Amino acid sequence: MTRVASWSVPILLSVLAVAGCGEDETGPVEDHTPADAALFVGGIDVSNSLVLPSGQVVRVEVRFLDDQGQVIENIEDSHQTALTFTPEDLATTESVEGSNFQKDVTGGPAGTGSVMVGYGHDEAADELDFGPFNVIVPGPPSPNP
Repeated sequence: MTRVASWSVPILLSVLAVAGCGEDETGPVEDHTPADAALFVGGIDVSNSLVLPSGQVVRVEVRFLDDQGQVIENIEDSHQTALTFTPEDLATTESVEGSNFQKDVTGGPAGTGSVMVGYGHDEAADELDFGPFNVIVPGPPSPNP
């Protein structure tokens, strides 16, 4: 009987170890909740100052960042962004078909203000807000004397 017990313990431990590593085990869950956002135009970070020429369309891309400052990948299909300008007439925004994190923005009358970036699971993108980011709509160029 002692002989049976001596080989059954290693077998039992092996079975338990295999059972603990089943297919339903999941790895660490990645947190897709942004800690910050950044604004890009033509691949250039314009988060410090977004310049929108009056009456012209500028494609603005929002990139959401984790707490390490790294871009969070693979969230655009299930999330939306919204841009809210202050004052309201500083710029208008249109969605870009097929790209939830890009907006076509048209500068309004000359002036300065700010934009808040919204983030969420639906078109309202009102679950998180980032900003304010500075916005400048330059006036017309001065005539040469």
